Amino acid sequence: MQTRRAFLAAAGTAATIGLAGCTGPGGGGDGGSDSDGGGTPSGPVATAPVPDDPGAYTYARMDAGVSTTVTYVGNWKCPLCAEFSNGTDRGLSLGALVTDYVTPGDIALEYRALCYTGGGEPFLGPDAPRAGRAGLAVWNVDPASYWRFHEHVMANQPPEDEAWATRPRLVEFAGAAGVADPDAVGSAIADGSHESGVRANTEFAASAGVRGTPTLVVGDSAYSPFEPEPLRSALDSVSG
Repeated sequence: MQTRRAFLAAAGTAATIGLAGCTGPGGGGDGGSDSDGGGTPSGPVATAPVPDDPGAYTYARMDAGVSTTVTYVGNWKCPLCAEFSNGTDRGLSLGALVTDYVTPGDIALEYRALCYTGGGEPFLGPDAPRAGRAGLAVWNVDPASYWRFHEHVMANQPPEDEAWATRPRLVEFAGAAGVADPDAVGSAIADGSHESGVRANTEFAASAGVRGTPTLVVGDSAYSPFEPEPLRSALDSVSG
């Protein structure tokens, strides 16, 4: 399994965004997920607005009707992505980003799961691409529940070094998050649907200078949510 630290080292000097190695979820927070780890999430991310025409978008999106899109590059198995969702005392949480920028209609946010390195190897384990495909399956089956699913997985994320993203576990997560047809998600996982969409994220991340997860791509630049001042400055510059 390629670790997040190894991925960062392999990325070379494409960009400098100050991300540390993936060492595990942190505590504390500034308003992340409202899930207690067992119930259905109901915080600002889980209840974020989705487009009126979600089928027009390949990747999951929260959008209150604006034209400026910021892309969140994450990985379903990344503990720091879970920290970003669940609340962090050392940066900007996903919940705060939604509350401050998405809900007021300043930006739209799309999510792309980075599941392969530039060399084509799975990033954060051989099961990571399956988790990425499952996310896109949920977006296609029941887009209104997508962000609940995202937050449920982040709140209940097993350890990074476990190959936990099996089809049964992902279907279980979908059902627990209230996805309308978890079996359809399972069928999409089984038949390999959305693989091309997942693989396209590797090229997108490389072109944006992404060296790890979580990263926010604002315009043509990549920012770490754990360095909140430059990220907020970039978000403020494109808002409205």
